[in-house]
Amino acid sequence: MPTRQELLALAANTENVIANCPEPTSFQLDMRDRIVAAARAAGITDAEITAARQAAQ
Repeated sequence: MPTRQELLALAANTENVIANCPEPTSFQLDMRDRIVAAARAAGITDAEITAARQAAQ
C-alpha cells in the first residue's frame, strides 16, 4: 500500500501530466480520476494536491 506522501506525489504528478497534455486520452483521464479518488480516500485534500502540483512545476 502506498504511503500518504506517495499518493500525494502521484496525484500531483498525474495532474501535471494531464495539464500539459493538449488532448489527454480517456485512459489518461480515467487513471487520473482513480488516482485522485485514492488520494481523497486516504484523506488528502484537493488543496494539498494543488499545492504539491505547484511545488512540482
